[in-house]
Amino acid sequence: MLRLHLPDVRTAPLSAEVAAGGGLPLQPAPGADEIRAAVWIDLAFPLPHERQAVEDALGISLPDKADMMEIEASSRVYREAGAHVMNVLMVVGVDSHEPAAVPVSLILMPDRLITVRYSDPSAFRTLDQSCTRVPAGANSRSLLYRLIENVVDRTADILERMGNEIDSLSGQVFGRDQPKTLRLSTDDLQTILRRIGTTQFVLNKVHDSLVTLARATNFLQVGTTETDGNGKSQLSRIDKVGREQLKSVARDVASLSENCSYLTSHTGFLLDAALGRISIEQNAIVKIFSVAAVIFLPPTLVASVYGMNFVHMPELEWVGGYPMALGLMVLSAVLPYLWFKSKGWL
Repeated sequence: MLRLHLPDVRTAPLSAEVAAGGGLPLQPAPGADEIRAAVWIDLAFPLPHERQAVEDALGISLPDKADMMEIEASSRVYREAGAHVMNVLMVVGVDSHEPAAVPVSLILMPDRLITVRYSDPSAFRTLDQSCTRVPAGANSRSLLYRLIENVVDRTADILERMGNEIDSLSGQVFGRDQPKTLRLSTDDLQTILRRIGTTQFVLNKVHDSLVTLARATNFLQVGTTETDGNGKSQLSRIDKVGREQLKSVARDVASLSENCSYLTSHTGFLLDAALGRISIEQNAIVKIFSVAAVIFLPPTLVASVYGMNFVHMPELEWVGGYPMALGLMVLSAVLPYLWFKSKGWL
């Protein structure tokens, strides 16, 4: 789908839309003049002819899906034909319990913003909805800053959610919300491990996303300078207006990265604690069987002695031999139990 936003995004949020699938007939791509007049060109799940129409109209090569997945720094951010190309990762699917970090290309040109994506991050929906509240004449850089802010806000919400999940897991692992005598079942322990694994997976994706966002903001701060007549580098007029906003976004990204690192380390601590809890539960079960075996071993020995079929066993002829054997068996079981109890092993 190809969407074009006119420069006056307040009065004309959407100028053209090309969609395929769902039984809708395929519409022709907008003309070159329409594309060049847009301030934001959003290529969501672009079809080949849509990509080609934008490339022909603007004279720029758009990154394909393979290029967007490159991990080299030189492939993540670079300049091409006067445009700043930034390939970032955005976290999606947390609400649907299918988290993933999807690549998105942000291409900033002097007079327009191009986005290429093969997913539907909520940051784009938020920006699309807020276009009607943006003042008339909004430029491409202000739209990019707003989009990055939406991504940062969404990332902060995810980290807050993961923090609450970690607090809940901590209460279960350390038994703060449970009676001291209550033991966790095998299903409970397996559920805890799955939740810890899911939390760690989401935090890893958030970390990857924040790394790419930090690289993109640094690239914008360094790459949006120009040289005056004396050869000195200075911020352009547009950057002077938005530099505080960009610095604020960069500070937010750095703060979220620190928070993500803290939550990641806390998750690792919880994993170690959960494994320790599993060991304690296993040791408790083994201890019960061990104590039971030790307690019943002496009575078994007494019963085995008097169960032997020898002719000359004087105790077999005693009138009180049977009560004596039973008493000896009970006494040999009670004494070890009391001794274990006095040692605090039970």
